[in-house]
Amino acid sequence: MIRGVVYGAISLATISSIACAEDLATATTPLAPGTFTTSAHSDEWKIANALSAGPASITEHAAVMDWPANPKDGMSHGRVLRQGTNGWTCMPDAPGRPQHDPMCVDETMMKWLTATLAGKKPDIDRVGLSYMLMGEARQGQGAPKAKDPRQVKEWFYIGPHVMLVPRAGYESQNCEPRTVLGERVSAAPNACVTRAEA
Repeated sequence: MIRGVVYGAISLATISSIACAEDLATATTPLAPGTFTTSAHSDEWKIANALSAGPASITEHAAVMDWPANPKDGMSHGRVLRQGTNGWTCMPDAPGRPQHDPMCVDETMMKWLTATLAGKKPDIDRVGLSYMLMGEARQGQGAPKAKDPRQVKEWFYIGPHVMLVPRAGYESQNCEPRTVLGERVSAAPNACVTRAEA
């Protein structure tokens, strides 16, 4: 009887660990057509997903923060999933996108991101950097933000890239919407997008 209970417990633990491993594998594999990113994942999944955004030399010691329920409330409302020691913060997929889009940002880019999401003008004193090595997908420029991603008529897909935000007062003609390697990319206000070579 006791041996049966022990074997049952070991079997259950094995099944649980396999299920967890399968779940973690989906953190970086392409989404099936017609599905969208969601925040309904375990912390371990979110950490694996977030760390896929940048190079290992940065992600190894980066903090991982989940998106706040309402990003307009500010990134300080995001839950820290893992402490970091190098000034970088990685975040998992933003919910409601047709492909994975985690990002890793340095302290300056986090300052820019926090202000921009809150609808405030960022005050940036030095260049900031962000990695999105899984790429991203965005709604068309000027289109009203859809509450349901299935209602989006056109998604713009951007491959792996690095984003730069210049210091306040810096003007650059290179930050205009443009075509890069055959793909149209649009820079966010006060930010430049540079495509990363795979």
